[in-house]
Amino acid sequence: MGYAYLLYFSHGVHTFMDSVKAHRLDLVVPVKPLKLDDAVSLAADRMWEMEVPALPVVSDEEKYAGIVSIFSLLRRRAPSSMKIRSVVEKAPVVEEASDFVGVARMFVRTGSPGLAVVREGVVEGVVSARRLILAMGVNANAPASLIMYPLQPLHPDDPVERARKLAADVGLRLIPVADEKGLRGVVRVYDLVRYLYVTPLKRDKTGEVKGDVEYFLEQPVRKLVTEHSRLIHPESVPTVYDLAEGAVVADSSGKVLGVISPYLLLRRLLPAVEEAAIPLRLEGLGELDFVSQRLIYVKCLETAKLVSERGRLLEMSVVLKTRKKGERARYEASAAIKLDVGVHSASAEAWNPVEAAIEAVDAAYKRFAKTKEKSRERKLSLARFKKIGF
Repeated sequence: MGYAYLLYFSHGVHTFMDSVKAHRLDLVVPVKPLKLDDAVSLAADRMWEMEVPALPVVSDEEKYAGIVSIFSLLRRRAPSSMKIRSVVEKAPVVEEASDFVGVARMFVRTGSPGLAVVREGVVEGVVSARRLILAMGVNANAPASLIMYPLQPLHPDDPVERARKLAADVGLRLIPVADEKGLRGVVRVYDLVRYLYVTPLKRDKTGEVKGDVEYFLEQPVRKLVTEHSRLIHPESVPTVYDLAEGAVVADSSGKVLGVISPYLLLRRLLPAVEEAAIPLRLEGLGELDFVSQRLIYVKCLETAKLVSERGRLLEMSVVLKTRKKGERARYEASAAIKLDVGVHSASAEAWNPVEAAIEAVDAAYKRFAKTKEKSRERKLSLARFKKIGF
């Protein structure tokens, strides 16, 4: 029995593949490679200008040497004058850009938001998470609340250092900034890296500032705030542009709940784990969109791993059924956790398939956890009785 349920090869994959091939020029961004002796400031400026999260690096002989990613620059806090050779990272290259799942998995495996496209030893350009999502034409029928990364927005008076750390640690394309009056805008990661690595050099040349990166990290984040038009409600369904460009999720009162970020989305939908070792069986997901399929899959995968840590999991299954209610579809989900000592199952229904599946999985896991807790209490009671001589 094949336990790895490859959702990305389910219904609709050929449409995605055709879309990728048709948009290949949009998928690959042509860029001039950096040289090992170029300055970090050049990488930051070029990332900002072209809006690419990674740049290829070549040797003096024009041979591919690795990449420089925007997140690695933010993590290093390197001086603007530092040579690229000090920050270059080894990373595999994309040889076939039409294999979108393979490319997305390379993002997750390498931890890079962009990869170099190299054919016959020649660097052609860069593939980014943003471009990949657009080329795939990824659509989501799940609400933003199930897709977003929950976070607290920065305050305008917070130092730039907080924005740097948040962007680098989490992998964000944009960071919301809000005060007591609500959202004030966002900090774009491209503006952030340019501010830290290009602005110091420019101001130093004009005699404005005799400082380094640390001076700019101490400045209030309000200096980098820009307006952002992609603001969506948590119950709204994000568009492909919301997924690719990034969006701020806020409720009706204007309270920021989280963000959608392209690289983070791929990292969540395509977890870097050995999926073949997890016994999953999923049925009825073939008609769902790519994002909904993957959200359900990841939820099942995470739950199955939790169960495996506490018991011998033979199989975890989710069966989704659709029932027409007039012109709308109502979804019924059944989840079952099959162990060597029993089965724990639950059902749920909702207008959204992802919500129905997640509710059913959570309910089944709660039953499993309750049974494990009762078993633990019985063992403790028995141990106490034996200790006192009963």
